[in-house]
Amino acid sequence: MELTFELQFKFQIVKEFLVSDATPRINHDLIVELTERKIKLIAITTDVDYWHDLGVIHCIELDAKNPLSGIKQVSELMRGETQVIEPAPDPKGLLIAVAGFGGSCGRTTAVKEIGWQLSKSGARTCIVDADTYGPSLDQELGYEPNQNGLLEICRTIEKNSSPIQTHFDLLPTISENFSFVAGLPKISRWTDLRVPTLREFWRKSRDSFDVVIADVGAVLEVDHSLMHETSLPRRHAASLTALESAQVSIICARADKVGIARLVRGYLEFHELFAQSEVHVVLWGITSDSQRKDVRAAVSRHTGIESIFETTFDHDGMRKAVSQSTFISKLDSKNEISKEFEAISKKLHQNLELQGQEKLRSQKSGRNLLKRAA
Repeated sequence: MELTFELQFKFQIVKEFLVSDATPRINHDLIVELTERKIKLIAITTDVDYWHDLGVIHCIELDAKNPLSGIKQVSELMRGETQVIEPAPDPKGLLIAVAGFGGSCGRTTAVKEIGWQLSKSGARTCIVDADTYGPSLDQELGYEPNQNGLLEICRTIEKNSSPIQTHFDLLPTISENFSFVAGLPKISRWTDLRVPTLREFWRKSRDSFDVVIADVGAVLEVDHSLMHETSLPRRHAASLTALESAQVSIICARADKVGIARLVRGYLEFHELFAQSEVHVVLWGITSDSQRKDVRAAVSRHTGIESIFETTFDHDGMRKAVSQSTFISKLDSKNEISKEFEAISKKLHQNLELQGQEKLRSQKSGRNLLKRAA
């Protein structure tokens, strides 16, 4: 009641109203009322889409590195001057988020094998350990912790102390075209990861590599507060920002009744995390053609996902790859697991090529429009 009275009083004396992500109790009805009173609402925000969805027309995207840069834009808007703001170009690389519900679903193995296969096809590839509960990629690949990992790169982004490309150039190199970003050195350090910094990390990594593959961890939850109090640490921030930014999501599950039940239940509960990406499923542990047919039908019927890959469990081959800190595909290219991930990678590589062609067509179209305008 007090807020309503205060706003009604202000409505009589102001023509512009400034809000930010921290402004409390702003809703669609209030924005409609402001619009009807012909009061210009200007949102200074890190999430332009959120305010557009609420009905705010005038939004100024806040630069976390230089918060004062928005002052000029606010001043121009309030004076009614025309703004010419160049949108930031989309990153050129493809981000793939590999997820799974529960442990022992083959998620980390999928990250490694897909990364290896894509790098062998010529794509500059980087795998990132974004698991804030149990990072293990560095151990499986035989690397020491603290080697220019996720935490160190995020700190560089926050401090803006050195070019981020330098850190990407110094990443551990697994093989030609294949780099690696280690996870947290200690699980307790998840509090050092901030949402805006992670979003910037995914964007810059896509600028530096053709393909970035994120191991997003086994534990997921929908955290709507990520859209608002982004300065606060979130336990799932690395995983959720990866899924939010990904063009492709791969969900791994065991091909037994427990694994399928987890997959279906998890996907239905967290489907909004995958809504903006192309979704594939990898099922582990296929033992027969009849089982293959049954699990495919069950997953497709309950989730609506049509792109499903299946592979067997090769315990000896997987154990040998881990013990030698290498890849199943590198040890034995004729292994069933190797063949399956080669097929997955070919499909993803085609996706990458199509993405490049679409960007090229878009650039040509833009140039043609400029020529016609001239």
